[in-house]
Amino acid sequence: MTESAQWSGVTDEQRPTVAAGTIRRYRGILKQVEIRVRLILPDVNRANRAMYRLADLSEDLRILSLNAELAAGRAGPRGAAVRALTQYTRGLVRRLVDISENASGLRQLYGTSTSALQTLRLLRQLEEAAIHLDIVDIGGSGRRALSVIDRSRAIKLQDITTQIAGISDGTAKLAVMVRVVDEVVSQAASIATNIAAEAVMAGSHEDEFRAVSETMSRYVEELRTMNDQAARGLRGALESCKNLLQTANLLNRPEMAV
Repeated sequence: MTESAQWSGVTDEQRPTVAAGTIRRYRGILKQVEIRVRLILPDVNRANRAMYRLADLSEDLRILSLNAELAAGRAGPRGAAVRALTQYTRGLVRRLVDISENASGLRQLYGTSTSALQTLRLLRQLEEAAIHLDIVDIGGSGRRALSVIDRSRAIKLQDITTQIAGISDGTAKLAVMVRVVDEVVSQAASIATNIAAEAVMAGSHEDEFRAVSETMSRYVEELRTMNDQAARGLRGALESCKNLLQTANLLNRPEMAV
């Protein structure tokens, strides 16, 4: 926005008051953005801690499916259904492995959030420097320094816009990850139930199949608990992101050209 447009309809006497009001609003918005970014961090940490066991549980399920397939082979015709179920299990394991690799996005999201806080701190420092120059040096050198500060502020405002977009996009992708794990949990629970049903008809192999079913059920319950905790964290982060985007958009309004 040009200076003439910014001060259109404002008298020279009114300029200090208008500028002071704009600065207060700008600084208030920066503070609100910082608060909302900080609100996201505990929820991201909560989800990250919950997902810590995902890789281990994926490996546990993979090993269990291999052992179950060996047991099904020993059972001959009575193990045919269990063998098919273990093949489905390996498919679920592959999905969990993919999700586990993508779970690194939680750490990236934390890093982006902390970078946003650093950018916000720099914006506050630039604002303080601009106010100081306005007060102590209104000559040519002061105007040149203010021009440098304005350019730096514009760059940092673009940085914070990009970082906030990254926070929002990353949180949305992680929420999808949680939904996929939930689907895997549901399907694995169904497989464990079906293996238990097959165990009843497996004769001398009943105990072996039942042990597989019980072990899988235990892993499924661990996955469910882990995913529920991650989901609660990401629900909070999604809500915080929504509020963050609404507040951050105020920084790019023309009237905020301080």
